[in-house]
Amino acid sequence: MSDRPGRRQRPLGILLSTVRHEERRLLDELERRDIPAVRLDPRTLSFAPRDAERLRGMRVLNREISSQRAALTAESLEAFGAHPVNGATASRVCGNKWSTYVRLRQLGIPTPTTLLAPSPEAGRKAIEAVGYPAVVKPLSSSWGNRVSLITDRYAADAVLEHCAALPSAVTRTVIVQEAVRPGAPDIRGIVVDGVCLGVIVRAGGDWRNNVARGATVEQHPPDEEIQRLCVRAAAAVDARIAGVDLVEGADGRHLVLEVNSRVEFQGFERATGVDVAARIVEACVSEPTDVKVPV
Repeated sequence: MSDRPGRRQRPLGILLSTVRHEERRLLDELERRDIPAVRLDPRTLSFAPRDAERLRGMRVLNREISSQRAALTAESLEAFGAHPVNGATASRVCGNKWSTYVRLRQLGIPTPTTLLAPSPEAGRKAIEAVGYPAVVKPLSSSWGNRVSLITDRYAADAVLEHCAALPSAVTRTVIVQEAVRPGAPDIRGIVVDGVCLGVIVRAGGDWRNNVARGATVEQHPPDEEIQRLCVRAAAAVDARIAGVDLVEGADGRHLVLEVNSRVEFQGFERATGVDVAARIVEACVSEPTDVKVPV
């Protein structure tokens, strides 16, 4: 990295449509380092010829809140010669829970049993195969939205009938996942360039343990096995920057639930004291590293 006094850094693009706590932290860190930030709004980018000239060669940090826009824009940025720090593959895979599961499974990373359900009939069969309780999730969602804990056939029918009434085949398609100790604390690690910055435990709120739903966070004791699993999961989806959510099974084995390429980190920083914003900006201005799955 060339963060020398008196030398102004090349502009860094930051893709966003909403400025949350994390984006404000990142913008402040860029300002502190005297790195010009070019704010790119995916709602207005049309990728006209004049955009191509402006974007060519630009590194871009993807912080777009919409998974669909994040993936589509990352693909377009690469096609127009820009360099998203998390590439189009990471945005596409992390934006689809089934794609994430498939990638983790292909690379032998432990994850809960997960089945695809493109119709209510397939959903009922999947829930019967997994057994109660089961978790039904949309292909794309954040903060636990539209994620349901299914405890009996009546709940299954109600949720699947609701999904069937949604307007598109994508929104009607769900995944069915085994419920691993629902309500028990879960774990999040944050990985930047192959290094796990730390691990937190999230508990409370409701069974989804989401900070946006009132969960509390605390630092997890150092655990080499969990940190290695987080690094493997991030590499599996080709992400230089990732949040990895895990759960501990009844047998003590850790399973990867999801990987997020645009991770929120307010609770993580508060619990661990790690300056995640600084580490992300450091990755953005450093030479890219190859993302490889550790053996």
